[in-house]
Amino acid sequence: MSKETQDDVTNGNEGQQHAPQPTTTTTTARPPLSSIAPALVLGGAGFSNQLHPNPASLPTRHIVQRALDVGFRAIDTSPYYGPSEVLLGDALAQPELVAAHPRDSFLLMTKCGRIAADHFDYSPAWIRQSVARSLERLHTTYLDVVFTHDVEFVSVAEAVAAVGALFALRDEGKLRYVGISGYPLPRLVEVARAVRERYGCGVDAVQVWGQLTLQNTVLLDDGGLAALRDAGVDCVFASSPLAIGLLRRKGVPVGELGDFHPAPPPLREAAARASDYVEERHTKLAELALKYAVARGLAAGEETGLKLSTILGGGTTHEIEDNWEVGSTITKRYEARRKAAAKEGNGDGRREQLSGLLTEEELEMVKGTREIFGQWLNHSLGG
Repeated sequence: MSKETQDDVTNGNEGQQHAPQPTTTTTTARPPLSSIAPALVLGGAGFSNQLHPNPASLPTRHIVQRALDVGFRAIDTSPYYGPSEVLLGDALAQPELVAAHPRDSFLLMTKCGRIAADHFDYSPAWIRQSVARSLERLHTTYLDVVFTHDVEFVSVAEAVAAVGALFALRDEGKLRYVGISGYPLPRLVEVARAVRERYGCGVDAVQVWGQLTLQNTVLLDDGGLAALRDAGVDCVFASSPLAIGLLRRKGVPVGELGDFHPAPPPLREAAARASDYVEERHTKLAELALKYAVARGLAAGEETGLKLSTILGGGTTHEIEDNWEVGSTITKRYEARRKAAAKEGNGDGRREQLSGLLTEEELEMVKGTREIFGQWLNHSLGG
């Protein structure tokens, strides 16, 4: 996990501060986030110390330029991802990129509140300082979405106060939409409900990781998405569709800080067997996993009325191109399915789950890989 730096540890949690009450809870000047959020988002965790031994050595400028060129229209990062914000900001400030992709042509999302593995500061003062620092690092005058990072590690009251600080910054024009992020769905629902009760409006977005994958579909279970919707949430961003690198041939990433991946050895072994099974059928586990995650997200969005987007990354321009092609294969199938259903007079174009989104061969491989995971299906990576 990322190391603390001197400027990160100022403004600790000494003393309880109260967030300023937002001056407005309306969305008059803002369209719903769901109307502008793309289905595929470029993730910035790949430029972190956690996932790479030397993030500064990555060709970040070329990666980001290529990502926007092929079609990505949203980027997600966090101060917790070590140098990610700085590297992304440098890439986004390059004249060639600015000329081709003006700032208002893509969404820029970051987080606040998590400083290091065991250091959090959700105080309103730090939230303001963190957002100001992100604006500077990313070379922008505004952020599209800011999430509080990993709300399960602080009290509900602290999380609600931090969201209040973000609402105030939204009213000042520093950001457009407010979100919360974390792993346990019950805690995310609890915080979302508490925010709505306190401020009279819900958070715009929730980000959750590793729970909409071939191995784990907890995000779709037990009415959690409906509960978020009922708490006023408009968008859900599902990150880590490969379960932080578990669902790929080469296995989990080892960054500057060593092997931090929470998957136990038996789960890693099951993933390796799943990879062998898929490759025997002339495809790759990472490709199948990404298709499955995007397809399930789009289908779940139809069922719940939420917008579900998938956050995916890549450490080379080749990986970016491949991941975009795989993800957009599913989004194109989804649009074709909706148009066909609408033409048939099927209301809003909904279809049952994955029909038309995955081929019969892909569905068979999904079934086979999930059988291989067996008792490790839905095993939590959240600790």
